[in-house]
Amino acid sequence: MSDFLFNLITNYGYFGMFIGMILEAVIIIIPSEAILATSGILASQGIFTVWGAFLTGLLGSVFCAVVIYFMGYFGGRPFIKKFGKYFFMKESDLDKSDSWFNKYGMFGALIGRNFPIIRTLISLPIGILRLPFLKFLIYTTIGSIPWTILFVYLGYALGNSWILVNTKISYLKIPIRILLGLLIITYFYRKIKSKYNLKK
Repeated sequence: MSDFLFNLITNYGYFGMFIGMILEAVIIIIPSEAILATSGILASQGIFTVWGAFLTGLLGSVFCAVVIYFMGYFGGRPFIKKFGKYFFMKESDLDKSDSWFNKYGMFGALIGRNFPIIRTLISLPIGILRLPFLKFLIYTTIGSIPWTILFVYLGYALGNSWILVNTKISYLKIPIRILLGLLIITYFYRKIKSKYNLKK
């Protein structure tokens, strides 16, 4: 995967990086952090500039979020009924999302942009709930800045030290994996408890 991303970006420059960010949204297993770190490495070699890598990464990230937002906006609940399984969502999740966004508003879009997988999918329920696009765009852009800066900087600072880059990224993912693991365990516990009417 790293060779594919490196060749894509080195062969097509900033456009290749932009395409890589789009692929990250379509094929979630392609990590945006690897794309951003690769652009940072190229910036350290003088092939890219740091600002060019940052702005391209930010533009690609926001572009994908907008596309997914409109998928939800125009697809609505029928979209979830038909395609929700591909986004790990069910129609009942929309009710929870509705309540959650009524409580936290667009702050959820800002924070969610800094978590793997979640950063890609969070735009879908926001679009389905038809929350204001301009606010969504502003919060998504602001929320995408820390993630983009972090991994471009890691690539730039560490240069060709691919092993070290991956190690740093792995360390950053540990608390996120723990959190996601706890959420999954909680989800299945509630499902089992509801199904078998378990008492506390």
